Amino acid sequence: MKNCANETFPGLRLFISVFLMLLNGCNAGNMTVGHYDGTTGEASKTVYSKYYDNGDWLLKDRLGLVILVDHEKKVIPVAHGTAQALGALGPRDSLASGKLSFVLWNFDSVPHQVKFKRMKVPSGTLDFQNEVFSVGPHEEMERPAGSFPIFNYGTSIHVTLEVEVAGKPRRIELNLQRRTKAQLIQYFSDGAARPYPWGARSVNQ
Repeated sequence: MKNCANETFPGLRLFISVFLMLLNGCNAGNMTVGHYDGTTGEASKTVYSKYYDNGDWLLKDRLGLVILVDHEKKVIPVAHGTAQALGALGPRDSLASGKLSFVLWNFDSVPHQVKFKRMKVPSGTLDFQNEVFSVGPHEEMERPAGSFPIFNYGTSIHVTLEVEVAGKPRRIELNLQRRTKAQLIQYFSDGAARPYPWGARSVNQ
């Protein structure tokens, strides 16, 4: 008996293979980038997580700030992957939602308040309407701060944040790096030095 499916639909076997691969391997928010060295013929890949971050001092050695962005792409992995395989993705597929959070690290023995004014991102400007964020002595505190459109396949986000701390205006420019899976282990395991100016220092030290 002839295999009519293979004879009538020559691309069916390939389609099923792609479908099963997407079913098993697609993870919305994460991104895998392949690399090929034409000189050596070696291939490699980098697996990015869905997290962007960077940090800096607001008050030197006393108060630190970390800006976090969680890449949120609400898709059905198989349906999205199949559309990609069939060349059916549109311009909106290049956009995702970046969920923004601020984390204050207070190494000081007194509380601090930070007034958040605005932040410029590639897709526009976020107005925080002078919202005040308070953090107690030797405390680390995170607060959500909204969301904004980001590039679905990006590896960094440039931001410019304006705040007021200790009665003085501060302007901070940072490149938020999209952390690879390897970096999450390197920087955020227990006891690891964070990729911020205070490194492995704890707020209790």
